[in-house]
Amino acid sequence: MKNKNNQIFNKYIYFISIATIVIMLIVVGFNRLIDPYGFFSTPRFDGFNKNKPEFASHLRMSKAVAIQHFKPRTIILGSSRTEYGINPDHSSFENIGPSYNLALSSANLYEAYRYMQHANEIQPLDQVILMLDFFMFNAVGNPEESEFNEKLLSTDLLGNPQFTLIQKVSPFISLDTFFSSLATIIRQKSREKTYLFNGVRIRKNEKNKKQYGIHTSFLRTENIFYTRNYSKFSFATLQRDNWKIYKQLLLFAQQKGIKLHIAISPSHVRLFEVIAAKGLWNKFEQWKRLIVQFNKEIAIYANNNPFKVFDFSGYNSLTTETVPPLGDMHTEMQWFWDASHYKKELGDLVLDRIFNFNSPKRFLPNDFGIILTPENIEKNIEKNKINRIIWRKLHPDDVKEIEKLRI
Repeated sequence: MKNKNNQIFNKYIYFISIATIVIMLIVVGFNRLIDPYGFFSTPRFDGFNKNKPEFASHLRMSKAVAIQHFKPRTIILGSSRTEYGINPDHSSFENIGPSYNLALSSANLYEAYRYMQHANEIQPLDQVILMLDFFMFNAVGNPEESEFNEKLLSTDLLGNPQFTLIQKVSPFISLDTFFSSLATIIRQKSREKTYLFNGVRIRKNEKNKKQYGIHTSFLRTENIFYTRNYSKFSFATLQRDNWKIYKQLLLFAQQKGIKLHIAISPSHVRLFEVIAAKGLWNKFEQWKRLIVQFNKEIAIYANNNPFKVFDFSGYNSLTTETVPPLGDMHTEMQWFWDASHYKKELGDLVLDRIFNFNSPKRFLPNDFGIILTPENIEKNIEKNKINRIIWRKLHPDDVKEIEKLRI
């Protein structure tokens, strides 16, 4: 009787084991077929798996895993401004190997550094374009997104490898990915944010533009920055010192032989007026000074040349583009989607300047993308102040709208 019970139990275990393996194979096969995060060159069919809305829903995991498969030699880091505006297929990248836009929506400096470590561990990097935004350095109001999981990265903060086979395959055997595959099929007609295979985020703003126009979009963006992004602004807290992270990032690039291109992102000048309205103008100027200063200090420590720092911010001929009047539902801007996000056309000019690339199709103004050094930083800060005074005199209505944020 006992032997019979053992046989039944063994058959049960055998059946469960086989069933588990079969289910896992079905899950893996289904996930591979649907490819909800767009990792593979799986055939894409309209109405079935062509649109990948789940990539955006799991952005930090998606881009972390995408790096494993893409293995870029050049990455682009930054916030959503960079996601939209900087194209890794720009002509200047043609002879330098695969490039990937690794920017993240609402990214802070710590995330940028950790993803840089992650990418370099998987494939040693030749170069990195680091697009910096003032709000990325806010240690109070810009924490990591809840989906940020350092266990998905190939190293820990100290650079120790932490990638295992389980980590590599887990996104494809998990039930979460299975449900994402189902959601991919269901949400094929979704108009949510979409990403290209190279990591670039596609803007779908036609619906919003028809609803309220670009001017209202500017007002909404400016209100978000005033009340959220620039709220309780501080470079450091007890938990985090962003200048320490910045110096760690610089030293990492110096020691790994990575050619780092540092650039202060452009945004429309109205957002710089928001910085002033929030009482952060002096801190904004100090931010620029320290970006340049620490870049030089780390270079001296590493016995190497400092990286170039390009400034695309401030009051120049492109960031001062006229905003369509309130109520205009049709006019598009040449360079901007809203006060914060710039278009690929402006991003192409950013890359033209960084790589000294001349395109007969584009005109690059001399005042867009100034190289900042310890020797010229004060001169450029003063020039920006003068340009700001001129712009404010010529645009009193814009100034009044920003000043209303104080009320």
